[in-house]
Amino acid sequence: MISKECFVYVHLPNSHEVITAGRLRWQSGGVNNVVGTFVYGKSYLKNKNAFSLDPFELPLEEREFQAIKNEGLHGPLRDSTPDSWGRYVIQKNTPASEHDPIGYLLNSADDRVGALSFGHGKVPPAPIRSFNKTIDLVKLMIATRKLEEGFPIDDTERSLLMAGLSAGGARPKTTVEDENTLWIAKFPALDDRQNISRIEYATMLLAKACGLQVPEVRLIQVGGKDVFLIQRFDRSFDPKKKKYLRTHFVSGLTLLNLDERDYGNWSYLDLADQMRRWIDKPKENLQELYKRIVFNGLVSNTDDHPRNHGFLKFSKSYKLSPAYDLVPKAETGSQRNLAMQIGSQGRNFSLENLLSRCDAFDLTRDEAKEIFLKMKAKVSKWQTFFQSHGVGDVDMVYLQGAFSHWDSIGE
Repeated sequence: MISKECFVYVHLPNSHEVITAGRLRWQSGGVNNVVGTFVYGKSYLKNKNAFSLDPFELPLEEREFQAIKNEGLHGPLRDSTPDSWGRYVIQKNTPASEHDPIGYLLNSADDRVGALSFGHGKVPPAPIRSFNKTIDLVKLMIATRKLEEGFPIDDTERSLLMAGLSAGGARPKTTVEDENTLWIAKFPALDDRQNISRIEYATMLLAKACGLQVPEVRLIQVGGKDVFLIQRFDRSFDPKKKKYLRTHFVSGLTLLNLDERDYGNWSYLDLADQMRRWIDKPKENLQELYKRIVFNGLVSNTDDHPRNHGFLKFSKSYKLSPAYDLVPKAETGSQRNLAMQIGSQGRNFSLENLLSRCDAFDLTRDEAKEIFLKMKAKVSKWQTFFQSHGVGDVDMVYLQGAFSHWDSIGE
């Protein structure tokens, strides 16, 4: 039996104060025998500014909370850990004994999504304002490529990579700072056949043109390659303190209270139900989620899993975060299935299925159909839109496969 633990710190809302929220103990008796136990600290429970990390699964109570899903991590804690790329960087730069959930939490830099941080000490360490700069991107891209190709990296490259580990996603990325704003910088991957950076940039702008809520995005040239930048929506700069305020974040997976491997149970309908619990006056957010479902289906963004939907805590409630990770995927055939159930016909993207349970999103059939038709008309000009944003001919041919299902959608 392996047993490890760490302390969980919280950056309080609208404050630069960091306090200890509780302790996480993680035990493993094998791959399918893990359990995480979280307890709030007594001083945290007495703090008038304390908030529950999860109002339903981790209420502010003096007791033990156990988790066996998601490698033994409770939802908000799992949302704070790195995914494929971040774990890959940690695995390449730390001993094998660190390659477990506690190790990933402790070895991630403090740029993680949301308001949580982690450490060995009962008292939070002094925050270190240390972020890679956009001027470091050439060095970061070189280090990323060397790591992907299996070449050794030097200490400077290692520190750059470890200082900017982002929370989620499989593609190479880092957090960078530019003019007191934090951005996620996404690099080309070694095995890319398309210019994914430019495609994602154009797709995010198309989503904005369709009325979706999206963060500010940029496309810059680094070493002759396109790098996609998306502004962090969980950070805001305080010019007086010259520090960043942090906003608590949870993913759709946390709202659903599911294991990442429960693919068959992922459902927009269930997510809408949970949003009614988590969000005061949820109508606007529910309708925004519906628009994102429509957009995802139209552009074949079929990687719309629950962790690619986020929620931010404001005051006593949560709200849907701006959209992120919107990338068309070329597929064969005339049918598209999204990652989550849409309506009475499961995951199948069609107008009939979209309308079958539009009531779950506080929409009438007429309102839902109007959203679909207006967005379809906008997205129908995707070729002109993508070309106007510099998407090349080879990539345009690839993208044809992301829009080959339109005849079967219906009207």
